[in-house]
Amino acid sequence: MSHKNDTNEVRELKPAKTYEEQVNILKCRGLYIDDDATAIECLSALNYYRLRGYYIHLQNGDEFMPGVSLSQIVSIHSFDSELRLLLLRLLFDIEIIARTRIAYEIGHAWGPIGYKEEANYEKCNPKDFKDLMDRIQADTDNSKERFIRIHNEKYGHQFPIWVAVETMSFGDLSKLFSLIPPKHQTNIANEYQGLDRVLLRNWLKAFTLLRNICAHNGRIYARFFTDRIRIEKKLEKYIQKTIGSTFAISNKSLFAYLLALRRVSRPETWNYFLSELVSLFEKNASIIELKRIGFPNQWRSILLPK
Repeated sequence: MSHKNDTNEVRELKPAKTYEEQVNILKCRGLYIDDDATAIECLSALNYYRLRGYYIHLQNGDEFMPGVSLSQIVSIHSFDSELRLLLLRLLFDIEIIARTRIAYEIGHAWGPIGYKEEANYEKCNPKDFKDLMDRIQADTDNSKERFIRIHNEKYGHQFPIWVAVETMSFGDLSKLFSLIPPKHQTNIANEYQGLDRVLLRNWLKAFTLLRNICAHNGRIYARFFTDRIRIEKKLEKYIQKTIGSTFAISNKSLFAYLLALRRVSRPETWNYFLSELVSLFEKNASIIELKRIGFPNQWRSILLPK
């Protein structure tokens, strides 16, 4: 039975479908499946609804475009899995560097536990500060890391910033950076070859989103992110000169995120990533579309090794 709220009709949930029923639904919508048994095996490993994210752009309404096959969709899913792992490796390295530089600046400016003093944060919102400190404390209290246990035994729940950053989530690290005064943000941003602090603040927040999507096996392909990432003005001008004004880079696209990731990566890490990315794209050239991740045709020349 349907129920209504103030503006929209709420539909009754559909019953669970067997794997055989799922296969029949896909076939009735025009998806090419050459072997039902193989399709059932596939759907028993990959959630039917998960796969939907990889084929919705291959449909007109509920009907599949001519020639679309289940094997093609599974290949796109496999490509996405490999892309996600590449991004995670890159993000892990960037995260470690950010932890190190933020802890170094705060530790030298405020001392080992000065990060717990609200007065150091100047115009910081008191609730934001308290919420962050509560999460940091919970993370250190709940950590199973041996170095945390040993440090706790020696100093009794007093964790200097260079220890505390190692248990923070990337999201809390980003929040910490956003709360410290601008002069300290600038000092940290300068460690990235004179990066603007406002850009770094925006990027750390966006990187947190991307990392969480990757770490939780979220879809990257054919996805535009909710957090807009800013592009350096000088780079934006260079790109427009290179590819022309007809192509507009979406600041919610993977390509825009990669422009920022390239800027803050170590050369050896970025060069490895780009080499693997080129190989992955070449291997899957027949099934992926660059526009689905916001890439211009000249993407290689723009993302050149550092």
